[in-house]
Amino acid sequence: MKRGVLHDLSIGQSILAATLSIVMIVLLLTSLIYYTAFSRRTDALVESQSREINKQIVLNYRSYISSVIETANYVQSASLNLDVVNSYKELQDIYSFSTDIKKDVVSIFLFDSKGEKILGNDMISRGNFSISNEHWFLNALSETTIFHFSAPHTDSVYENGGEQVISVSRHVTFSRNGSKQDGVLLIELNFNSISDLASKTNLGEGGHILILNDNDSLIYYFSEDGDSYIAGSYELAIDKMMGGYKALINGKEMYFNINTLAQTRWRIVTAYNIDEIAQAKTRILYMLFIIFLGSFFLTAVVASLLSYRISRPLNQLEKSMLRIENGDFHTKVAVTGQKELVLVGASFNSMMDEIRLLMDKVVTEQREKRKTELKALQNQINPHFLYNTLDSIVWLAENERSEDVITTVVALARFFRISISKGKNFIPVRDEIDHIKNYLTIQKIRYVDKFEYQFKVDENIRDLLVMKLILQPLVENAIYHGVGDEKGIISISGYRTSDFLIFEVMNSGYGITDEGIQEIYRVLEGGIGDTGVGLKNVYQRLKIYYGDSADIRISSELDEWTKVTILIPLIPVKGSEK
Repeated sequence: MKRGVLHDLSIGQSILAATLSIVMIVLLLTSLIYYTAFSRRTDALVESQSREINKQIVLNYRSYISSVIETANYVQSASLNLDVVNSYKELQDIYSFSTDIKKDVVSIFLFDSKGEKILGNDMISRGNFSISNEHWFLNALSETTIFHFSAPHTDSVYENGGEQVISVSRHVTFSRNGSKQDGVLLIELNFNSISDLASKTNLGEGGHILILNDNDSLIYYFSEDGDSYIAGSYELAIDKMMGGYKALINGKEMYFNINTLAQTRWRIVTAYNIDEIAQAKTRILYMLFIIFLGSFFLTAVVASLLSYRISRPLNQLEKSMLRIENGDFHTKVAVTGQKELVLVGASFNSMMDEIRLLMDKVVTEQREKRKTELKALQNQINPHFLYNTLDSIVWLAENERSEDVITTVVALARFFRISISKGKNFIPVRDEIDHIKNYLTIQKIRYVDKFEYQFKVDENIRDLLVMKLILQPLVENAIYHGVGDEKGIISISGYRTSDFLIFEVMNSGYGITDEGIQEIYRVLEGGIGDTGVGLKNVYQRLKIYYGDSADIRISSELDEWTKVTILIPLIPVKGSEK
């Protein structure tokens, strides 16, 4: 069988070598095709995206300019249809309203051909300042068919706190005293609106926007990375005039688009950073080359070692599994070589360790369970307790206290009957409570006036099954170690929460120090000591039957009280019917 396996591995190695060779050829061709397609597609996307960005910016500005022109046409039409003298108030309201509804409009004025204000906001006073000498006024009168847009400036006709404005002027005709007269309409725009439109565009690191007027003067630029790119871009914009092209600016590759802005004679230049894309193309080429070389050498090594690395650990695994199959569960699978097979061997070893631990745990738990049950019964049928009880019965009989004799004998009989419980491990809560009542009846007759007791057990838990003989050691501790010299009170409570069935045994008396409580906890967890032996018995049985969520908790106030609480999870327990 082994020869057949090795023969199959030898054939598999040859097939694997041929397959890897084909893979290398395919990888090379795929890499070349991928890089070529990626490079072409990237260039097309860069150009397309740059044009779209420029187009969107231009559209944003055109939309903005169109809204300004619509406002100008509206007030111009009103000035022509209404007489500026007879309908002055109505026209003034129109001019004020048109200014107020557009946050980017600073002011709107109508001047006659001599530069005298006809309508609009209040003008500022600047000495010998004359409207007729302003360039926007002269341009409007010289070229009467177009709108004139000025470069940003701070010489606003209207008082606006010295902010930069753009003056938009045009020759208009208005009605005064029934005759049509020539004039100039002036709209002053807040330059921040132009700046805001530019700042909303992401052009990458070093990307920027330039706006040039018809004289190739730079009237505005925007860049989040300073003005280090502006000079080179400005020279290229003057040289190229229109269109899209690539250029290297300050060591970064940019894609430029130049377009005109209708109605303004302005040109908008957008510079989109494609330097990272160019570097990415170069990095991908280097990576593909390195991957190809690395894959070639790796394939050569794998082809020569793979057969050995597979066959040797398989043989090791086979031998170890045969020993385990023959019943040697302590054998360790020793596999070296191929990582996957090593992991299989390690997983198999872990599985066998877990099986051995589980087997040992089951044996140990069963042994401890039997010991704990036996010790629990032995603790209840305590010869010393029986002797003292019988001695008390004799004393009661000698003193002709027949009723107490009957009460004690009946309580003792019921006490032992419930302790035995026909061999059952679980009994109803009511029986466990009756067991404690019988025990307390006997002890109260023996210790006259030493303690009183009371029960507070919810009716809705009396039919629940609970592990038997868990309360008697707690009550016994309360009588022997808890109650002081003065007459004490022992209280037994039982109730349930959403997750637990809870019993509490509380007694007045000496109390326990924090150090004493910690010592009891240590003994409960397996430590050696005489303190809390009865509690330890109950604690161990709780853990065996109910699991780790079952617990015993102790609290105390010195010279006041001590309370021991048992928490039993409300889960079905295997064997609870027995």
